[in-house]
Amino acid sequence: MSKLLSAGFARMWKNTMFWLEIIIMALLFAAIMIADYQSARDYGNAYSLDTFFSGPFVVIGFFTASFASMFLGTEYSDGTIRNKLSTGHSRGTVYLSGLILCFAATLLFCLSAIAIICIMGIPLFGFLVNPLADTSAVIVIGIFTAAAYSAIFTLVSMSVTNKPITVMVCIFLCIAFYFSSVRIEAKLGEPEINPGYAWLENGVPVSSRPTPNPNYISGAKRECYEFIYDFLPSGQSIQLGKKTPNLSVLFPLYSLFITVSSTAGGILIFRKRDLK
Repeated sequence: MSKLLSAGFARMWKNTMFWLEIIIMALLFAAIMIADYQSARDYGNAYSLDTFFSGPFVVIGFFTASFASMFLGTEYSDGTIRNKLSTGHSRGTVYLSGLILCFAATLLFCLSAIAIICIMGIPLFGFLVNPLADTSAVIVIGIFTAAAYSAIFTLVSMSVTNKPITVMVCIFLCIAFYFSSVRIEAKLGEPEINPGYAWLENGVPVSSRPTPNPNYISGAKRECYEFIYDFLPSGQSIQLGKKTPNLSVLFPLYSLFITVSSTAGGILIFRKRDLK
């Protein structure tokens, strides 16, 4: 395992995609903080340093999907995986080394953003307003979410031998996750009662009474929607990105379950994969 990781990290440090994503992540949050600072000056909008630390975990799914599919997919196209197996490494070890490299890259993407947030954010917005424990909780939950993303996209990247298809599947899957979570959030955000409205009709004030909202989800169906929203990594990412994030002790457990189950399933598939 140590030799595989050593060789993998050496290849990662030389990988153009890896450094490109590091730079994009840093520039993205530098631009966001500059824009928010300008907004605070021009319009009086209130921002604090606390709100930025969850940002990297909102977009990290896209960064992980693109990196895993390109980096691990190249190992198939270049024949690197066959070389690893021919030198005596087991398939399980090869798979786990790929997962560790993907997770390490994902953490470094987040770290590059967090470094920029600290370097630029403290001079622009001052220090933390909320307790350090709250920000630390957001980061810890975000790391578990990042691990779940890494496990999912490693599974895809190590199961599909065609690199272009791997890239398309990972990106499509990531978009599908986020789109589904946004749709679920919209459904859960429907009010139970539609408020009454008032308007003028021929100069005469007219009003309507509040009515039940037919789009409101209740009962077991609502519980099912809430579970899916909390369970999906994209749902967790969206919730972490809110100004007052909804933090649940179940988030890390859900992410851990996804990580373990995806890894176990990925190893089983990889062991049966014909690499000739």
